[in-house]
Amino acid sequence: MKQYRMSYLKGDLIAALTVSSIYLPMALSLASNLAHVPPINGLYSFVFNPFVYALLGSSSQMVVGPEAAGSLLVGSVVKNSVAGGDAAEDNDLVHAQICGVVAGMAGSTVLIAGLARLGFLDSVLSRPFLRGFISAIGFVIAVDQLIPELGLAALAEKTGVTHGSSVEKIAFIVENANQTHKLTCMVAGISFLVIMVCRELKKRLETRVPSIVFVPDRFLIVVASAILCGYYRWDKQGVPILGEVKSATGGSFTFRWPFQLAHMHHIRSAMSTSFLIALLGFFESSVAAKSLGGGSPIQGMELSANRGMIALGTANVIGSCFMSLPAFGGYGRSKVNKTTGGKTPMSSIFLSLISLLSILFLLPYFYYLPVS
Repeated sequence: MKQYRMSYLKGDLIAALTVSSIYLPMALSLASNLAHVPPINGLYSFVFNPFVYALLGSSSQMVVGPEAAGSLLVGSVVKNSVAGGDAAEDNDLVHAQICGVVAGMAGSTVLIAGLARLGFLDSVLSRPFLRGFISAIGFVIAVDQLIPELGLAALAEKTGVTHGSSVEKIAFIVENANQTHKLTCMVAGISFLVIMVCRELKKRLETRVPSIVFVPDRFLIVVASAILCGYYRWDKQGVPILGEVKSATGGSFTFRWPFQLAHMHHIRSAMSTSFLIALLGFFESSVAAKSLGGGSPIQGMELSANRGMIALGTANVIGSCFMSLPAFGGYGRSKVNKTTGGKTPMSSIFLSLISLLSILFLLPYFYYLPVS
């Protein structure tokens, strides 16, 4: 903090606003659609984890948050608990507790590894392994998301396919393709098309117009779709919306220690998945930190795999006490943070503050957000 200058403030704040406008709506989607937990649990990951990593981490520009792969693995534990009779399909509180247990175990694994100085593993794990795993995760996510995007989510819940395998879901989509909800499909398709067009335009124009990276296209799409849905009441025409965003415990921030004897059956069932989340999260974080390279104006802040492990582990253990999704460093949002002016860990602290304010004051405005 002694090295911080007011000249860094503008870039850190703009970077935090840009990252939050893109990734906070995404966190709601990851929690609701992939992890099968209340949407607010995705926002918790941006309240606690970036703040703790900013204090303890070794990469000044890396942004910590939930990822699709980790969220999907949390969803697999929730699905197994529902299938095994340990949790009801509509019991949000139990699902949130399972999320906290998984995040806590993943965080503890990384924290212990950091204390044991196992950071050298980041140079041992192979990139083909990570690419193959992420490709498989991408396929599973695509299949999972096709059901709500086609407007078949309600039918899937009735038939019990929601918690089934990808093969079962593909068979379900093929069999019920004639029952696709046209308006829902149009909203999802047009939103996806606009996002991809904007992404390509940014790539092509970035060299000539560097400021184009500041345009929060995904945030604008989220706002536009919510406004249009509320104005034309698409929800009454069958488009699924996010609805009221609230905590499963009733309070905005409820402390629950994840490692309780009452959660032992969840701990046993989630052990292998939590280890996989920890392994994948650490490797992704390491790749993101190395890819960002130097450029920090803070003297003496050098990359350290062991220190990064301790920071990520501590962040996830603290976040798990509030049942947040597992959160690790991601290359995409870290690159956005760097290119939009983020230079110091203060950008992550600002991101945490923006996330906190969103939970306290902006949740009612997410009501009409389409979830397809």
